Amino acid sequence: MEYNYVLVTEYDDKEIITNRITGFIEASDAWNKCVDSGNAKTYARYTLTDPTGSSYTKSFYAKS
Repeated sequence: MEYNYVLVTEYDDKEIITNRITGFIEASDAWNKCVDSGNAKTYARYTLTDPTGSSYTKSFYAKS
């Protein structure tokens, strides 16, 4: 199976999970669920890479 999109989740500079996604709709749905710092102590970073090699990043800082 060929994966076109990759979504990487990092908490506090540590990679937590890498999702490999085949279609645009599934990638868009996963990207839209990245809305807060999750379980990170300091910050969370979400990076989505598309088939052209472009990447998009969202960063969220944990509330103190």
